[in-house]
Amino acid sequence: MAVVAMGEVAAGPERWTLRAFAVVALCFAINMADGIDVTILSFIAPRLQSDWAIRADTMGTLFSAGLLGMAIGGMFVAPLADRLGRRPIILTALALMSLGMIASGFVTSVTQLFALRVLVGTGIGTVLAAMAALAAECAPPSQRNLAVGMVQAGYPFAAVFTGLLVAHLLPTHGWQVLLIGAGVITVILFPAAWLLLPEREAGAVADESAGRVSALFSSTLRSRTLFLWGAVFFGLMVLYFIVSWIPKLSIEAGLSETNGIHAGALYNLGAFIGTSAMSFLAVRVPLGRLVPVMLTGAALAMLVFGSITMSVGATLFVAFLIGVLLQGGYNGVWPLAASAYPAEVRATGIGWAIGIGRSGAIIGPLMGGYLMAAKAPLFLLFLAYCGPLLLCALCVLVVHRGARAGVKII
Repeated sequence: MAVVAMGEVAAGPERWTLRAFAVVALCFAINMADGIDVTILSFIAPRLQSDWAIRADTMGTLFSAGLLGMAIGGMFVAPLADRLGRRPIILTALALMSLGMIASGFVTSVTQLFALRVLVGTGIGTVLAAMAALAAECAPPSQRNLAVGMVQAGYPFAAVFTGLLVAHLLPTHGWQVLLIGAGVITVILFPAAWLLLPEREAGAVADESAGRVSALFSSTLRSRTLFLWGAVFFGLMVLYFIVSWIPKLSIEAGLSETNGIHAGALYNLGAFIGTSAMSFLAVRVPLGRLVPVMLTGAALAMLVFGSITMSVGATLFVAFLIGVLLQGGYNGVWPLAASAYPAEVRATGIGWAIGIGRSGAIIGPLMGGYLMAAKAPLFLLFLAYCGPLLLCALCVLVVHRGARAGVKII
């Protein structure tokens, strides 16, 4: 049994070092690749539906395939990072992502694309947990929320440019070439990861509890684990509904196909700005206060988007605002999760939160696909997702309070 002070994380450098900065920057770049690999499907969705004559509910199933893979990666592969180290697991995850994305450009059926999206998602779910743990362990103690938050900002930052490039290249090159190109970007990151990732992290520990799922349910970690799972479940249920369907929802709101893609890009620009702002604010403002405020604002913005007929400019602005508040607020969960567990179970705790939460991410776009297929009004669509968003905010508040008091016994 190991006793660890509540909120304690492994000792890292007292100040930023060049190596620590390089590792966090690499994690940011890898998360950019994650953003490309996940969001590109939503940007090509309208063209894919047209080319293959598939319904909205079938497209929702394809969205959910990657999320199923993330659950597998987070729950069953990422915990190995607590036993074997972050480096080999991150490298393995990059290999899975590269193979799956390149092969996706050669598929000829929904079944093949579904299987490859599961493979890509397995790599992404693995790398998300390992990178969050690694960033927390490399950064100075006072800067850990900033480091983990900025790593999360890589995802929407890449998604902005993904949307703009898809809008420009899709009409002339087709979606197959775009999927292959996304895979090549991930391949390019592999040598950098091989060279920069430390053989043994500052937070690496030799402990019998390392990687044990049962350690997450000790008497003092149990409630924190369950509420963290709730926060990720409800947050991803809403987040992936928006991420997956924002171009299509914008078209339903009256925009053209190109402007619908632009709305998706602006949403992700807002997500990058919101996540970056959250990361810097988290150094001074408690996450238990900051995240619920942002998520509540996101719920209000969603209702405006779904209930008011607006000009093209206003519609694009509200899509941007949703990105700032929704993804910026939700990404505050990960710095909170990194501080909620000691180093020997950090990747396991984050990985299982990712895995359990992905069930919400699967339900979110899938339910959205069925509601859209049933011709549900936009207002009811968005209203249906406001409840889970507020529950996410409540769970964050509980986890934050638990992570500030007592002693962890694992």
